[in-house]
Amino acid sequence: MQYQLSIRKITELDINVNRPFLPEDEDYEMYLSAFIEDIENLDYVTELNQNGSCLLITIGSEAEFELLHSAVKKLLNKQFYDKLDVGSGLRKIE
Repeated sequence: MQYQLSIRKITELDINVNRPFLPEDEDYEMYLSAFIEDIENLDYVTELNQNGSCLLITIGSEAEFELLHSAVKKLLNKQFYDKLDVGSGLRKIE
């Protein structure tokens, strides 16, 4: 099963009480690389390909989708909340 996830930089429109500052533009690639590494290290992720800010994530079975969704949500809500944003949610590739 393959899923697509689009990641984007935090913009001024994303600034709020919980996200009071913009991260430095030059740090975006570093944060994206760290996020990708965390996803690649998940046991059920069999392959991850990056095309710019679009990630193609392959998992072994559809049953593991909830695990992947939960892990992505946790990473983006905790350590990457003020650094990266999801352009769109996980979308299944047919």
